[in-house]
Amino acid sequence: MAGRVRVVTGRAVVFVAALLVSSLLQAQIRIERDANGHILITNKDRASASRKNAKRKAPPLPAIPTKELAETKAKLRTACSKRGLDYGLVASLVRAESNFRPNVLSRRGAVGLMQLMPKTAKRFGCTNRWDIDQNIRCGTALLAHLFDVFGQNIPLVLAAYNAGENAVKKYGKRIPPYGETVRYVFTILDYYGHPRLVKEAKSLLVSPSDYERFYLSRRNRTVSMRVYYLHIDSKGHPHIYDYPPAHIDTTPIVYKDD
Repeated sequence: MAGRVRVVTGRAVVFVAALLVSSLLQAQIRIERDANGHILITNKDRASASRKNAKRKAPPLPAIPTKELAETKAKLRTACSKRGLDYGLVASLVRAESNFRPNVLSRRGAVGLMQLMPKTAKRFGCTNRWDIDQNIRCGTALLAHLFDVFGQNIPLVLAAYNAGENAVKKYGKRIPPYGETVRYVFTILDYYGHPRLVKEAKSLLVSPSDYERFYLSRRNRTVSMRVYYLHIDSKGHPHIYDYPPAHIDTTPIVYKDD
């Protein structure tokens, strides 16, 4: 997986803007790597605003409007029906990935409702990962493909959706011993509510201790999600703020620190 994308609290960060503006405007974005190799994509001229906003508490995530949530679930249900997928399982996956928010960006660069990475999106014909219809179409296409590859084995499909199908194959079609992947699989199965599948997933762990070490010990950990606000100014320059500036139209982006 590519280097992680880190949002620096209080600084104007323009990762999403790179997806939304032309290559000419992207040239104004400064790309750096820190000592750990993490990718930082920043707009340095907002540093003064950063010091002011860093002292303020992050605003809570806004509630998803009831109508919007219902429409999203209806689209997901239709896509599952077309692909022959169990809506309950896919809805559990989406809950873990984005909690049904279509405007989520993870620190690893995954985007949207079903958290698509660039290579995955390209592979399944998604040209705009932020478009909810394309995101659902490609995410469900990937799941259908993984069900074919792993013989309808749900725990392995979930592991492959998170870690990649090659990682699952590398470990002999078992759940890779990656903390994030183990937590991912068992979190979704917990949402899904099928004890039999939990038992099956335990039997597919590379090491039985992975369940306790990676999942139970961090079961109550909450993934940090917060809102940043995108604004394209009159000159077409992108800016992302920690807090919505007064009298400026912005688009909220939910950043997931997973």
